[in-house]
Amino acid sequence: MHESYSLEKLTQCPWANLYRVQHNHKSQTPRSWIMCSRKQQPIQDASQADAVVIVPFITTDSGRKLVVTREFRVPIWDYEYGFPAGLIDDGESIEMAIKRELKEETGLDLLTINHISMPVYSSGGLTDESCVMAMAEVSGEVSTEGQEESEDIEVVLMDVSDIKALLASRHKVSAKAWGIFYHIGQTGKI
Repeated sequence: MHESYSLEKLTQCPWANLYRVQHNHKSQTPRSWIMCSRKQQPIQDASQADAVVIVPFITTDSGRKLVVTREFRVPIWDYEYGFPAGLIDDGESIEMAIKRELKEETGLDLLTINHISMPVYSSGGLTDESCVMAMAEVSGEVSTEGQEESEDIEVVLMDVSDIKALLASRHKVSAKAWGIFYHIGQTGKI
């Protein structure tokens, strides 16, 4: 059985677009799917990360803390707890994007990158968007001066008890952050 797909671009937006995918994956019957993509070549470039998500750890006078963002997100019309993140600019290395986004969103400085994941997917049923997640050690003072005018981000330094309280609350939490929050809550260690 031959599998194939074709794309029809439905929108002309600068950051993301909708596509109709006509396909016959595992079926002789043609099917249709609507998806969103940030890529110039959707599906074909799905293995290339669009963005970075930084999981920053900082040592303070009161102990080691996790740097968390509380960011307003239009699609949920509410604040979401997560981590500093952003798109990788054209020609920019992943490491450069990590350092830049961390500084812009939190004011903090990158000390070391402990680990960078392979691309992980945001919502595979909706988009081919992926990001790499970076575990990092950071330092400095929190500042919002580097945030863009359109961003509404609060930076929160959390210890284990703060994370447990967040998990017990009704606040909205990013799927990319929940597993890390849960692990810290269960182990009691940052």
